[in-house]
Amino acid sequence: MTTGLENASIDPHFVGRQEQLARIRRAQATVLGRGRQMLCEVVGEPGTGKTRFVHEAVRRCVPTIPWAVGTCSPDERGVPFHVFRHAFTAGQAPPRGLRARSTGETWAQSAAEVPPAPARASDARRFRTYQLARRLIGLAARDGLVLVLDDLHWADASSTGLIAHLLRYPVPAPLLLVLVYRPRQMATPMPFGPPDHRDHVDGAATTHERIELHPLSRAEVALLHPRVGPPEVRARYDLTGGNPGYLAALPIESADTDPTRTVGVRLSDAAVAALRREWSGLPAVDLACLRAGAIVDAPFGTDVLAEVAQVPASLAVEAGWRLARLDLIRRVPGTGRFAFRHPVLRMAVAQDTDPAWQSEACARALTALVELGAPPADRARYAERLLALPNGRWVDRCVNVLCRAAQEVRRETPDVAIRWLRLALRALRPTAGPTQRRRDVSLALAQITGEAGNLAESRALLQEIVPLFPADQEGRRAQAVALWARVERLLGNYAEAAAISRRELAALPAGTAFVGGYRLATEIGAAGILSGRPTVGLPDGLSGEPGGSGADRAGLLAVRSLAAAHDGALDDARGLLDDGARIVDSLPDRDVRDHPDCLTALGLTELYLERQADAARHLDRGLTLVRAAHRDDGLCQLLLGRSQVAYHCGELNTAIALATEAGIVARRIGSHHLLSFALAFEAEATAWRGGLRDDDRAVALARSATGIATDLATWCGRTAAMALASAALLAGDPATCADLVRSAGGDSRLSRLQSTLRPRWFELLCAAALAAGDTDDAERQARLAMAEADQVGLPGQRGFAEAAYGEVLLARGEASVAVPHLETAADLFRSGGMVLRRSLALASLARAAEAADQTGVAARARRRALELAGWCGTERVALRLARPVGPREVAALTDREWHIARLAATGATSRLIGRQLNISPRTVEAHLTRIYRKAGVASRSALVAWVARLDDTDR
Repeated sequence: MTTGLENASIDPHFVGRQEQLARIRRAQATVLGRGRQMLCEVVGEPGTGKTRFVHEAVRRCVPTIPWAVGTCSPDERGVPFHVFRHAFTAGQAPPRGLRARSTGETWAQSAAEVPPAPARASDARRFRTYQLARRLIGLAARDGLVLVLDDLHWADASSTGLIAHLLRYPVPAPLLLVLVYRPRQMATPMPFGPPDHRDHVDGAATTHERIELHPLSRAEVALLHPRVGPPEVRARYDLTGGNPGYLAALPIESADTDPTRTVGVRLSDAAVAALRREWSGLPAVDLACLRAGAIVDAPFGTDVLAEVAQVPASLAVEAGWRLARLDLIRRVPGTGRFAFRHPVLRMAVAQDTDPAWQSEACARALTALVELGAPPADRARYAERLLALPNGRWVDRCVNVLCRAAQEVRRETPDVAIRWLRLALRALRPTAGPTQRRRDVSLALAQITGEAGNLAESRALLQEIVPLFPADQEGRRAQAVALWARVERLLGNYAEAAAISRRELAALPAGTAFVGGYRLATEIGAAGILSGRPTVGLPDGLSGEPGGSGADRAGLLAVRSLAAAHDGALDDARGLLDDGARIVDSLPDRDVRDHPDCLTALGLTELYLERQADAARHLDRGLTLVRAAHRDDGLCQLLLGRSQVAYHCGELNTAIALATEAGIVARRIGSHHLLSFALAFEAEATAWRGGLRDDDRAVALARSATGIATDLATWCGRTAAMALASAALLAGDPATCADLVRSAGGDSRLSRLQSTLRPRWFELLCAAALAAGDTDDAERQARLAMAEADQVGLPGQRGFAEAAYGEVLLARGEASVAVPHLETAADLFRSGGMVLRRSLALASLARAAEAADQTGVAARARRRALELAGWCGTERVALRLARPVGPREVAALTDREWHIARLAATGATSRLIGRQLNISPRTVEAHLTRIYRKAGVASRSALVAWVARLDDTDR
């Protein structure tokens, strides 16, 4: 047996191939049963275990008859009949079961009959030689013989001619002729003709069988390596494709490496020695091109081979096709390039190459790929290899390649770009190179890490390198400082962001303000809004500057419009918004992609001005761009803005999903303040969804938000407090709601809250007062809502005021007077695009109209309210419609508590109520305890009477 690649493993374990073994067994039975010759081909890719399979088949299937094995060798191609010599001559140990035949004829004698190739003038003489060999084989197979001829792709012409002769003139003896070869390395894929399928047609026994061996499955690979864990099995399978020979070549410790990267994996010496037989006899040019291909690794053209191997281009072309003919490399379909037939073969060639030559070849490959404009990953791979070498000859060149490649892939694979830049920075730090080079690489790394969401690393790099930037006319220092300020803002350090931006803006050289000044001014404005102190005006340093890119100008206009909307200057906000939106809508995506904050500010301003369609359009555009660019730094803010648009439009489940995703991103990038926003928005949407477990979840989420953002002066702190206030009110705690709103507002006029949203917050105070039974305070809050709505002039905010006043009138029993206010509120909410609020206003309108005996109005309002509630995904509307218009005690109950009270009044036990509502009996008892306290009753029977009296009053 030959020491092939599949036998390079020290593990003799054999798995799989049961069907193929059965076919060998059937072939043996056919040969012995009929006493005739039969041909069985065993073919497959290199390393699929053909030799090992045949050896196992002979050992298992044909132990009772003699067998002989002959193996071809590339060094013996000039020896006639060398594979038959190897199988039959006395030079090797006699095959088991074979005895010497006293014929007087030997293989040496038959070989001598074959004349040299140039002297072959007579086919008759060659025919007589083949007949003599046939008689010798017939004598050996008289009592049965299995003759295995292995590696026939290296056979000489005499051997292949004899095999063809045996197929035409079969031996009249029980001979099983097993031919083992690689079809791709033969002159034709089926050199001995197609297999015989007569046994499948007319029942006659076949005389020609062909067995194709394929790679092992992953399960079989696991059986082959029983002591290897599943992750390592998967890695080995992915690298080798299940090829048993290449599996045997891999050392066990290679599983710790990335299976997609072969750098650093070292094959066993036995595997390299077995594979070396394929290229050891190549001419110098072919061998140089083969080694060059192993260095290039990826699919390569002959032009690259010529540069790396340092051979003329014409010779490289010829060598490439010769190597392909030997199946060492293969043509990549649809291209003019080549690739090694298997990665393990490439690894073996590279491992068999002189390290010094590899180093120089890597440098030549890098030069060739840069000149040819190869993909960034290909260029960077060689730069990494060169930087791993002990000498520093190629540092500057490799750093340039890595930096350029990182800029090219930063949008698609930022993690790869970050790895390359970190490697470049490590290569530069120990050297005595210029500080400017390290500074530029650090700035690029800080920018990409920040965009990828690693804010802490980005901030550390910027703090280190910004002082190294001198003041310049190009504004590079100003842009670096603006990037630093933005990272500080995303981390919630608003004061620091504003301070460093103001300081740098004031120090800008004359005539350079527009280069980085717009970004600095934008950061000042954004930090002011988030810290609770919006800056509406344009900084003095930019008042006369017409320059700057369109996206930079649009970003500043968007932030200024958001600040104006926050302070209630709606005319200014609309003008600035229109100017900024006009610029953004005219810019291509590639210019807007780097300014996600601009789209966030535009979307939020449009939301507060009740332009929900425009807000959704700009925010969705931003989400599409940042997702494609893998920018976590802008993704979180855009998700938060889009969540608010969905909430205001009544899409509660969408709002919750977006807020949840924003929270995941905020945790990933390490921004606690953005996480607080996400928790607050999720809490508010969850509270209004009104499911059985939503009340408690909403309060828990809002408390988490307030625990993160404790400063009520900031926008983040106020948002968390107002979310907790809404959740507390809907959960039945109006006192906590009122306290939180007043604390966040700063005074009775809520002057610290956003002016465009004050009617909404006064409506919340009105609802809390009604739930507490204080109708006088509720009326005061409703009138304040009216006054604020008059100043704001937005239909949605006016709707909050009208709804609040209508609820006060309804609570006082003035249902007929409340109806027009609630109708107006519903119409205003429709104009403002607030579907959820419209459905709630319609529910209140239905209750008021029923109390005022306006059945037609009530029926229409009820039907439309339920339709809108189903679209929004809220249960609050149905629960509110079930409430009677009753005294103060009824208003103190939440919608869910009134529902449970009515169920209890029917006589249902706590267990039955819990089963119906899908909650535990203990939760039901907790609700009943609060209901008893608010209704002023002490028992279940008293509660039944109280509910019956209210229902009768309602009728």
